[in-house]
Amino acid sequence: MKDRNNEIYAHIDRITDHLAAMPKQERIAWFRRSAYVQPLNFIKEIDGTVYAVRAFFKEDARENITDKVQRIVLNDTKNRKQI
Repeated sequence: MKDRNNEIYAHIDRITDHLAAMPKQERIAWFRRSAYVQPLNFIKEIDGTVYAVRAFFKEDARENITDKVQRIVLNDTKNRKQI
């Protein structure tokens, strides 16, 4: 299993290097060609509660998904400390 993980990480590194060498517009085009064509929606049950998750991405957003998730997690952490 460890060899398989190393193989996966090596492949991810090759893709990352390839993308890093591309100009921004080419990278965006690559992601659009590689993107999952169906909406990112799913339903999951956790401890008897059913969660419906739907994702929508705004083309002219001020922050990327990484920044948004980090902001949400950090805000949640701050809010939990105040309670």
